[in-house]
Amino acid sequence: MIPLEWDECPECDTCELILSFLELTDSLVRDLQHLKAETLRARYQWWKQLDPDKNRITTVDLLSNLEMPHYDNQAYQEYMRIYYNGGDPLEFKEFSDSMINIANGTDDYKY
Repeated sequence: MIPLEWDECPECDTCELILSFLELTDSLVRDLQHLKAETLRARYQWWKQLDPDKNRITTVDLLSNLEMPHYDNQAYQEYMRIYYNGGDPLEFKEFSDSMINIANGTDDYKY
């Protein structure tokens, strides 16, 4: 059984399996960031094609339903704690600002 906090395990800093899981998780989070950005790009292009007289879609609508359901997962919590000092890379200001910019049509192509 893996301890709730890996710091309690003296071998955790050198355990190849744990480090590999953390690297995989970080890679998957970057993929999620990219997929969110691509979803917003597609939504924005779709929105531009709508009839302006019937268009009632807002930036909030474009950004809706992009939240990630894994936030409360214990493994994800540990990943955030170890890699980002408890911060969520999917909620960092730079990432959130970039997503808002994409939804507003000013894509910085960071993600």
